[in-house]
Amino acid sequence: MEGLANLLKNIDDKDEIIDDLLNELSKQFLANIEILAKFTQLNEKYYDGSHSRFVAEKSVAIAEQLGITDENLTEIRIASLLHDIGKIGFSDALLFKNTQEMDPNEYRIYTLHPEIANNILSANEHFQEIRKIIYQHHERLDGSGFPLHLTEEKIHRGAKIIAVVDVYHNSIYKRKSLASHTNNTIQTATTSSFLEATKEQFNYVMNYLYKKRKILFDPKIVDTLIEIETFERKQIGKQTVLRLPINRLTPGQIVADDYYNSLGLLIAGRGDVLTEDSIRALIRFAENDEIPQKILVIE
Repeated sequence: MEGLANLLKNIDDKDEIIDDLLNELSKQFLANIEILAKFTQLNEKYYDGSHSRFVAEKSVAIAEQLGITDENLTEIRIASLLHDIGKIGFSDALLFKNTQEMDPNEYRIYTLHPEIANNILSANEHFQEIRKIIYQHHERLDGSGFPLHLTEEKIHRGAKIIAVVDVYHNSIYKRKSLASHTNNTIQTATTSSFLEATKEQFNYVMNYLYKKRKILFDPKIVDTLIEIETFERKQIGKQTVLRLPINRLTPGQIVADDYYNSLGLLIAGRGDVLTEDSIRALIRFAENDEIPQKILVIE
């Protein structure tokens, strides 16, 4: 009996060691994701808010409504955060342009970013499914996308979701130049002014996506995005913008403007939902005079 007890104890000890190792590996993996995501966000100076964080949040929301499972949700979230990592090293002259404004050589370079991302992430075998989603996020149902000109069911479902959210966010939140971005200069924002300023582009992109459903984009994904964004804009109209001291922020409030540190890196972006961790980080930045002592939030 003593031998059996020792054997069971050894099994328990091994299970505990394995659990500890798995937890440590998970932490390291998530830390690597965070590092890569920060590199990706260096390309987002021409956006109001963080493009990658927005695409991740909305892509997961759409995936959840479509009944996609937890494991696949995680892959879609990570792929969304890193979908533009292949643009690292692109010039500002290229980054601020929409595809319609690019000359043939600029567009050729632009179309390389899924391939570059695929090469960057190929070093880690755990990124295999995530790489596939990122590699295909510019494919279109009719085969007119890139880089593989895939059609219909040959395109990963996660890539189809990111494709729709990517087009939506680029249409409304992408700036035309750096003129509207200066470090630590906070542009006053209200819910009504935001809705009015984006009304024309919102209607344009909604009409575009609806017309191109079944041609370029998955119709269920387009319909779900339209439903989510239409509802959210109605809710925004009912909310109030407040300028609150950092130490009075509470989880669940929404950041109403973009806040940059002295290096021009986005610390908190318009639309970010505050958590206890993000509030602690904001307090540290405010204590170091990297951001104002009061920021605009939506309640």
